Amino acid sequence: MANRKITSIDDLSAKDIQSIAEKAIKFKNSKKRILENKPKNIFNLFLEPSTRTTISFELASKNLGYNSININFEKSSLSKGESFNDTMDTLMSMKPDVLIIRDKNNFSPMEIGKRSKIPVINAGDGTNEHPTQALLDYCVIREIFKKKKIKIGICGDIKHSRVAHSNIKLLSKLGYEIHIIAPTYFLDRKDLKKINNKIIFHKNLNSLKELDILMMLRVQKERIPKGAKNMMSSFKKEFCLQNKHLLNKPYLMHPGPVNRNIEISDDVLDNYPKSLILKQVEMGVFLRMACLQYILK
Repeated sequence: MANRKITSIDDLSAKDIQSIAEKAIKFKNSKKRILENKPKNIFNLFLEPSTRTTISFELASKNLGYNSININFEKSSLSKGESFNDTMDTLMSMKPDVLIIRDKNNFSPMEIGKRSKIPVINAGDGTNEHPTQALLDYCVIREIFKKKKIKIGICGDIKHSRVAHSNIKLLSKLGYEIHIIAPTYFLDRKDLKKINNKIIFHKNLNSLKELDILMMLRVQKERIPKGAKNMMSSFKKEFCLQNKHLLNKPYLMHPGPVNRNIEISDDVLDNYPKSLILKQVEMGVFLRMACLQYILK
C-alpha cells in the first residue's frame, strides 16, 4: 500500500485533485453500492465538535464496506491527562488502515503523518486547513461548471478559517480567479499573497459583479479574541449577505454550520434559489469515499 496522506491541499497535485473529484462524482451518479473486497479499519478521532464531517466520513467508510471506529474524546485517555503523542502512539500501535483526525491545534495531522507510515486524513486542524471540505466544494463547482475557469468569491472570516485556506490553495492550484471579501480584522493579505499573488481583494459586498460563485464562511466565534463584541457587531452590519448583494445571481455556498443573520440573512438562507449549501453536504459522503479509495490505493 502506498504511504499516501491528505493532511493539506499541498499533498495533492492538480492531477490528484481532478482524479479524486472524478471518482467522487462517479460515486454520486452510481446507483450501485461500492463494496471493497477487503474491509479496512478506519479510525475517526474528532477532538472538536462536528456534524457534517464526522457523519460523512462514517457513511463513506460504511458505503465502501470498511469498519468505522469512532474514538470518543470524553471516553479516551486524553480526557484522563494522557499526552497527545502518547495517545497517537497507542492508536497507531493498533495498526489502523487510515487515521482521520480533527484537532483544535494547527498542523497536528501533519506531525502524525511524519511520525507514522499509516495514512492520515486531516478533517480540520485549528485555523490551518480542511482539505476534504475544499475538495468537496470543488466537486460541487465542477458538477455545474465542468472545467470552465470561473470567478469565485470567498467572503467572511478568512483569517481563522481552515476552509478558506484549503479552498484558496486548491482553487489557485487549478487556475481559478479568486476574489476575497473581508474586513481587515479577518484578513492577512501577506499570507494569502504567498499562496496566490493574483487574488483580488474587496472591502465589502456592494461592489461585486460577475461572480459565478459566492462562498460565505462561518465566523469562527471560538477562535476570535474574547470581548470582541464590537468586531461581531461590525461584521454583521457590513458583511451579512442580503438579497441586495445577489443581484448578479451567483451560486451560493457555505461549508456550514451557518450563523444565521451574521453571515447570511434568514431570507437568503431559506429562499435563495441558487443555494448549493445542501448539495455540499450531500457531496461530502461521496468525496470522502473517493479520498479513502485514493489514500488506500
